[in-house]
Amino acid sequence: MTYTRPAVSAASPTLRDRIEDGFGAWTHLVWRRHWLFAGLMFAIAAGLATRIPDIEVKTATEDFLFEADPVRTAYDAFREKFGQDQIVMLVISPPEIFDVGFLEKLRGFHEDLENEVPYLEDLTSLVNVRSVYGRGDELVVEDLLEEMPATPEALSALRERVLSTPSYKKTGLISEDGRSTAILLEAATYSSLGDELDEFGGFDADIASPSPRKRPFLTGPENSELIEAIKRVAARYDAPDFEILFGGGTMMTHEFSVSMAHDVPRFFGGALLAIAGLLLLLFRRFSPVFLCVLVVVPAVLATFGLAAVFGIPFSVTSQLLPSFLLAVGVSHTVHIVTIFLRRLGEGVERLDALEYAMRHSGLPIVMTAVTTATGMLSFLVAQMKPIVEMGLLAALGAVVALIYALVLLPALLALFPLRAKRHVATPRVDALLGATAGAAARHPRAMLAVTALLAVGSLLAMTRLEMSSDPISWFPRDHPYYRASQAINEDFGGSLALELIVDTGRENGLHEPAAMNRLERFTALVEEFKEQGAKLTHTVSVVDIAKETHQALNGNAAAFYVLPQNRQLLAQELLLFENAGSDDLEQMVDPQFSEARFTVRTQWTNGVHTSAFIREAEPAFREMLGDQGTLQLTGMIALISHTVIATMESMLRSYALALALITPLMMLLIGSLRAGLVSMVPNLVPIFMTLGLMGLTGIPIDMFTLLAGCIAIGLAVDDSVHFIASFRRYLAQGNDPLRCVELTMQSTGRALLFTSVVLTAGFLVLTLSEMVNLKEVGFLTAFAIASAFLLDITVTPALLVLTHRARS
Repeated sequence: MTYTRPAVSAASPTLRDRIEDGFGAWTHLVWRRHWLFAGLMFAIAAGLATRIPDIEVKTATEDFLFEADPVRTAYDAFREKFGQDQIVMLVISPPEIFDVGFLEKLRGFHEDLENEVPYLEDLTSLVNVRSVYGRGDELVVEDLLEEMPATPEALSALRERVLSTPSYKKTGLISEDGRSTAILLEAATYSSLGDELDEFGGFDADIASPSPRKRPFLTGPENSELIEAIKRVAARYDAPDFEILFGGGTMMTHEFSVSMAHDVPRFFGGALLAIAGLLLLLFRRFSPVFLCVLVVVPAVLATFGLAAVFGIPFSVTSQLLPSFLLAVGVSHTVHIVTIFLRRLGEGVERLDALEYAMRHSGLPIVMTAVTTATGMLSFLVAQMKPIVEMGLLAALGAVVALIYALVLLPALLALFPLRAKRHVATPRVDALLGATAGAAARHPRAMLAVTALLAVGSLLAMTRLEMSSDPISWFPRDHPYYRASQAINEDFGGSLALELIVDTGRENGLHEPAAMNRLERFTALVEEFKEQGAKLTHTVSVVDIAKETHQALNGNAAAFYVLPQNRQLLAQELLLFENAGSDDLEQMVDPQFSEARFTVRTQWTNGVHTSAFIREAEPAFREMLGDQGTLQLTGMIALISHTVIATMESMLRSYALALALITPLMMLLIGSLRAGLVSMVPNLVPIFMTLGLMGLTGIPIDMFTLLAGCIAIGLAVDDSVHFIASFRRYLAQGNDPLRCVELTMQSTGRALLFTSVVLTAGFLVLTLSEMVNLKEVGFLTAFAIASAFLLDITVTPALLVLTHRARS
């Protein structure tokens, strides 16, 4: 039995006929040169796969924003001037801090960290924290444990000194109750990759360069190397009486990297196994499953290889891509292989069966790839850098998956002589699908009324949606980092900070008592905000150093822990401190004493709350500063707060663009403005349902969950494309709309079901992660895709019957 091409009027072939003829000609070309095409596609995938190790991994919180974002620009400028504000905070809670045995062990731990940890800029503990006191007329600035206390009296004096020195609690070295201590490690600001730029600095000095190369900040791999070295040292000291908790922003960046390294192979392998199992259930034979896997895996590898070629980094949101790409690739292959095997089972020759499958599914597959890529490209207008990067890579992957489906798959079907096998019917499934679609087509208005009620209910549930910007909440509650963060919040006042950069606008402006008095009044303002409920704890600034120095030079009397009000005296005392050997001033002021850093330490809290606080506090700080200088708010808290606004704007922009781009594509496919518009209904309602589910379950909108909507929009229309394409094919043959729905379900219904199941399973694999954010986005996207399938086999038939009856 051979395949007979449908008769078409030679005088006026339609566009669809010409496209299908093109797919037919392409099939014959690939059939004749199948070795060449198969070898070429595998060679491309293998070559690109070798570039995958070159992909840069970026998980730092600052990488959530673009370099040109004003908030990111201010933060980078702050780091260039004052160094990192993120730290690694090692919390130790011994039976007794002021014990010689513990202090000796703490010193050994401190020294080993200092000697063995790379990329370390600064290390502070009770061992080397500054101790400022006066000895006669001399100002002494030395390490606190310059001499280890040897007697009970000396230990008691040490305890009193530590607990009575405000700066020790302010900087987080001693807990509020005095029972825990911390080691603070600051990573280097710049990457070692910039060292080679400095080696020839002298040669470049005389060259006028309008845009000198900026030295890169510490990279993700370097940060991980620093953390792993810290963990190796800590493992030697960790004990029941020396338990070590790891916290701080630098540690969070590392934990994200560790989670990604653990989860991505699990997602890829889990999705591959789940999809292979579903395909085996669909085809009831191993060979077509093997062929599908042989197509989609090289496509995924090629996509990530291209990411390395184009310099697209792997960010926190990129963890979704392996499941996404596998599912998208398999959905393409399923339609071709299903029709190919059905025709083969009917006795059609292999080439004719393949030509029929390519003619029947080629155009819908191209359209689904275009709509999927378009949905992903809608992320390009997002303000969040990881979302843009994921959207770009997902769109690229959708195109690569299409190319491999249309080139490699037919080449493999020509290469492997699959045996003809009688089509295995699934009468119950087919009957259920047919009955569902038929009932909707026979009662279209009732179906649309139910859909309208569902949409209204979802919109009402959406009113309970909340925004969130809280990366720590992504960790499970029993995760060591989450537990450490909670302990640091409760016992030390948190490890994050809001940085206020005050620029007096003149050299030695900080020698003016008026300017320093304004800085001191910032502390009082912080106390007012604390009383109003803000999660602020301590302030750290050059004011503390000035007060300590003044006190030390006045007999160490507590009454002199104040700012000098004489300009000459203030300048002289700061100079004495600077010459005493401590480098603490370098982290507080610039070399010209014109700019100062005022740090407000905060507990970790949701960025939604800190965003509201910053909006309220910034004008108050500016008013307090008055004419003594200009003010810039930055720091990690400012970054996290800004992501709240960026997330909301990203969602609105991306969703709007996705609809604006996909709707005309649907009109183009259907060939009707009215039908194209109404065809979006079954693809919009699932998005409303998903957002409504989030409102009901308390899942907030954040950088991850906002992805579910656009991913679902891009994928949900795929079923509509295949359904409408088949419907219009049968309509062109003279069938009435009800009969077209019936024939469509017979030809593509099972493929639609299985592609939806495959997509759903691909995203449900994300729930295998221990990270809460990935579980949520996996569940939500799977729910949206499953809902879209149900509406596509109910609402779409109803809409098509109504619109085509109206036209007839």
